[in-house]
Amino acid sequence: MPMPPPPPAVYQILSGASLWTGQGVMAGQAVVLRGGKILAVGPERHLAKIYPKAQPVALPGGTLLPGFIEGHAHVAGIGALAGEVDLINVPNLPQALDRIRAWSKAHPGGWLVGRGWDQNLWPTKTFPRALDLDAILGTRPAVLIRVDGHAAWVDTAALAEAGIDENTPDPPGGRILRDATGRPTGILLDSAVELVQKRLPAPSPAEVDHQLLTGLTALRNDGFTAVADMGINAVTLAAYRRLAESNALPIRVFAYLDRDPALMVQELRHPRDRGTSFFQVQGVKFYLDGALGSRGARLLAPYADDPSTSGLWVTDPAVVQADASVALRAGYQPAIHAIGDAANRKALDLLAAAERKAGRPRDLPPRIEHAQIVTPTDAARFGKLGIVASVQPIHCVDDHAWTPARLGPKRLKEAFPWRTLMRGGAMLAFGSDAPVADPNPFLGIAAAETRQDAAGDPPGGFLPAQRLSRVEAIRAYTSGNARALGRAKTIGTIRKNAVADLLWVQAPILHLSEKALRALCPGRLWVNGVEVPLEHP
Repeated sequence: MPMPPPPPAVYQILSGASLWTGQGVMAGQAVVLRGGKILAVGPERHLAKIYPKAQPVALPGGTLLPGFIEGHAHVAGIGALAGEVDLINVPNLPQALDRIRAWSKAHPGGWLVGRGWDQNLWPTKTFPRALDLDAILGTRPAVLIRVDGHAAWVDTAALAEAGIDENTPDPPGGRILRDATGRPTGILLDSAVELVQKRLPAPSPAEVDHQLLTGLTALRNDGFTAVADMGINAVTLAAYRRLAESNALPIRVFAYLDRDPALMVQELRHPRDRGTSFFQVQGVKFYLDGALGSRGARLLAPYADDPSTSGLWVTDPAVVQADASVALRAGYQPAIHAIGDAANRKALDLLAAAERKAGRPRDLPPRIEHAQIVTPTDAARFGKLGIVASVQPIHCVDDHAWTPARLGPKRLKEAFPWRTLMRGGAMLAFGSDAPVADPNPFLGIAAAETRQDAAGDPPGGFLPAQRLSRVEAIRAYTSGNARALGRAKTIGTIRKNAVADLLWVQAPILHLSEKALRALCPGRLWVNGVEVPLEHP
């Protein structure tokens, strides 16, 4: 990918569109840019007189917004999708197997890797088996990651490569599902997935670079000018630094390290970059529990549709508390994955304890990622403790059909409690968890305000009292994420001295129907004051 050009040294004045204010939109306003920064915001006629030699950029109506910020994604995972079997939204097991068979035929040799299957979409709603894969792949090892990233479907050859048999114990923070005789079925949950993944051939540095650039470019095409990349290892960190040094990163990256003790020791001894460069290490990502779809999310009471389990602690909470204290003391931001109500309660408890011990970096609040199933009492604690609720609206509309079965009627009200969180003073930051879900922010905004999928289900919305307004949803994709990153004055906003990361859409975004909103595409995008090309399918 060619290096991005430097921001223009000349003045530019953007006018003609309604301007996002953070509370709504205002007509008749203009924005002056120079050197990658916003120099002035105000009435168009006034700024035209002050900057008479500024290059005019006439926008034919529509809305000028801050560039969206993707608050929770896995960039390399987005970039890797093109080289894997795509099982997203496959409606049944036979069609999944047909797609795997066709991919294997077209890409012979080596490990077969895929992603996106969801047994909850299938008529049987039961997990697939290794034997299903064995029938079409024979001795070729395969690992197929579930849509949420917290389970893997593997064949017998992959189990053998990893040395997994009836005598293999469940690893800490994971489960090997077994049949009635104790033999592994081919489904691995949470940390058990790593037993197979570590057998995969490591990508080359060039392949990692390509995955990151592909993922970042895809996000840019969706209207994002920055991303919080949640959980990177040492290899990915080195790739980001290579790309940053060559000025090749297409959008800003705020990276969260994997919970790797060696990597934490290496990185957290350096002062955190508090600026807005194109790459910075922002914090550390921790996992408390798994996902609801694979019954790994840790609940306060057993699953309604499987009373034998209450989910998993992927990492010992005491370890997370100790390591979160280390991150806080070093001036970095802990971001804790917590989906179940037990995990969210524990995350709140341990963050409060860690802050008492280590303090908190100024203007950098700790984060809880997903905050998906939260009791009303705990939802109120987010605001009281000043903790970010980093949520993904698209998960609600993707998962609404089977969430009631997991939780049962008495605690269903705990699911995706966005309005309750906001009412309690929580900072909401929006993302998608891509590639788990589609990162398109317009789909996320529509999901937040309707709590319905594109087909209009469920009628009236899933727990409709928790819906947000369109203004609130846009704010969570812009200034909400900026506050969560500790940069409320420099990104996610259109104001003097902020970076010139801007998005124009050729529509009055606050007045579109939900259908039109879902179909909306970015019209023009500026990153660091440079207009960049956009590609749409």
